[in-house]
Amino acid sequence: MARLGMVINLDRCIGCHACSVGCAVSRGLPADDRWSHVKEFSSGTFPDLEITYLPTLCMQCEKPLCMAVCPTGATKIDEDGIVTVDADECIGCGSCETACPYGARTVIDSVDSNHGEAGPTEHEAHHFVAHKVGVAEKCTFCADRRSLGEEPLCVKTCVADARVFGDLDDESSEVSKLAAQGKALLESEGTIPAVYYLYSGKNDLDEVFSS
Repeated sequence: MARLGMVINLDRCIGCHACSVGCAVSRGLPADDRWSHVKEFSSGTFPDLEITYLPTLCMQCEKPLCMAVCPTGATKIDEDGIVTVDADECIGCGSCETACPYGARTVIDSVDSNHGEAGPTEHEAHHFVAHKVGVAEKCTFCADRRSLGEEPLCVKTCVADARVFGDLDDESSEVSKLAAQGKALLESEGTIPAVYYLYSGKNDLDEVFSS
């Protein structure tokens, strides 16, 4: 069995938001629903100034806190280690949204256009049928694309080639070798994330995330 994971090289990331924008557009996400984010953090003073861009998404934890608190069993882990939500079992209680230390979940309150009164666009209308009010949503490492043998869209759209995706359990894979050199966020939470970061800067990544 595989355990899919990702390594993001922050030394390459330029903070362009192509990953987060591409995710939102391709999924047709409602206005208040985002599965991918990019945090920006600066420290020091000019000329000794350091800026860190930190892309975040669902960490596909091996021990997800969101699953531990789910009262219906709607949150599950599939055979590839991906944390999923069964929309038919989710009751929208928000326990998972509160428990996730990475802010990677959203319980849909409304399906609103990103274009205000001008929307929904034809693209949004096509995708909005998949978004149900009262159901938790999150990144799935693009399950639809993976079923076609393609990489997650955030990997594909990264203009700096900062992301590597693959099987963490395959010791010969590039992602596994890089992950061994990387750092996961909020390791003290004990969630064992499947997303790792490479970073040679001085800023503390947990502090960047929490800022």
